[in-house]
Amino acid sequence: MESIDAYSDRRGYQRVPWEYNARLMQLSAEIGECVPGMHQVIGRDISEGGLQVWADRMFAVRARLLVEMEAPDVPEGIQAVGSVAWVSHGSAGERWILGIEFSDISETARSRIRSLTDPDTVYPRWTLDHLSV
Repeated sequence: MESIDAYSDRRGYQRVPWEYNARLMQLSAEIGECVPGMHQVIGRDISEGGLQVWADRMFAVRARLLVEMEAPDVPEGIQAVGSVAWVSHGSAGERWILGIEFSDISETARSRIRSLTDPDTVYPRWTLDHLSV
């Protein structure tokens, strides 16, 4: 498992707090490590390069995921494909923190994420109680 600090040293994009709902669907994994279906998660922060989320399930590092993100002022949401870059056990019960690096993202989706990372934009804060699966 790669450490959070090692991963954060490689970030090339500005991250901002982003605490909205998202859904993950695993597209590929090593044999025996697949987590089928859509999984509700809560975002922690976002950048043009990736997303950090709270999840009730652990996903394997390098697992390929479809990520569907809710966003203010984007009723259709934002979709991207990425892979799990790192996993950490969260301090809140049986929750996991996942670092997801985008690998396949349209210019439209990237532009929408860029607008979310604008430092003048303010978003509401959620609690882990909003995460229900």
